[in-house]
Amino acid sequence: MRSLAALAALAILVAACSGGGGPSKSAGTSSEAWRTALLRDVVTGEEFRISDLEGKVVAIEAMAIWCSTCRIQQGEAQAALDQVGSADVVYISLDVDPNEREADLAAYSEREGFTWRFAVASPEVSRSLAATFGDQILSRPATPLVILGPDGTLIEKHIGIKGAN
Repeated sequence: MRSLAALAALAILVAACSGGGGPSKSAGTSSEAWRTALLRDVVTGEEFRISDLEGKVVAIEAMAIWCSTCRIQQGEAQAALDQVGSADVVYISLDVDPNEREADLAAYSEREGFTWRFAVASPEVSRSLAATFGDQILSRPATPLVILGPDGTLIEKHIGIKGAN
């Protein structure tokens, strides 16, 4: 089983060797709303779209504040991000629980000491994730993780805790 850090390093290497400029992902289909929806980092207030992160390796973890396995995955993510230490890797914890609020997610992130992006998914974004990756992507205790390459294509969809090593 490959680690999160190894996947990120591999994707960075592929990007460097390919010269970038992969296929463009356009808005349009509702199944792509997860790529093009405007998200807000609940800690910094910065607005972003996943599609704007092309050129970087992007890991998207579907999560909820109450989910203990999500917290374990986030500890592994922190260790992997510390190992990789690259601005070319972006980790996003995307809260897909429709009952959770931005303020609570921001407090969780700050309390746990996590420094990556945390955002709350709208119902449209959650439906779009499920349409693209299957319903299991919304099962927080399964610790779903999607890793996109620098050109925006899927490198891996992983269910279960993914270790840093």
